Amino acid sequence: MLHETESAEDLLLTRRGLQALTAEHRRLAKVKRPEAMAALRAAIEVAGDLADNPEYLHARADLDRVEARIALLEARLRAARQLRAHKGNNGVVSRGSHVVLEDLDDSTRADYVLVASLESDPEHGRLSDESPVGRAICGHRKGDVVDARAPHRIRHLRIAEVDHRRR
Repeated sequence: MLHETESAEDLLLTRRGLQALTAEHRRLAKVKRPEAMAALRAAIEVAGDLADNPEYLHARADLDRVEARIALLEARLRAARQLRAHKGNNGVVSRGSHVVLEDLDDSTRADYVLVASLESDPEHGRLSDESPVGRAICGHRKGDVVDARAPHRIRHLRIAEVDHRRR
């Protein structure tokens, strides 16, 4: 899932994130925009006074939302750069790293790829580098133990694996 909070300077994305951004733009421009324009034309043909026509007002608002999202995506795509694989795996966690974290309190393990907040989706293993856990592990190496502030406790995590090739 792509989020609205990313600034242009933070648009260093994984290949998957860049592909998702491009696919959403394509879907909106090729499918949703024509659908919204057709709905607007149909609403105009039905009524004379557009100000009192709820179908027209709804269709106009829908087209405005689609156009605004397309404009936002175009700006992001202009600013976006794809993360490149590190030339020698230095083992330091950074955006694009695949990490396996072990929770030392309950011995559970979780796999994540550290990504920009724009492409964050923790339920699908895509963890923002701006999240509490993401901030805690950035700059650390395999074997390091870090503390990350969770809503109701501090999590004690060990970085079990760091891989810069898998994303």
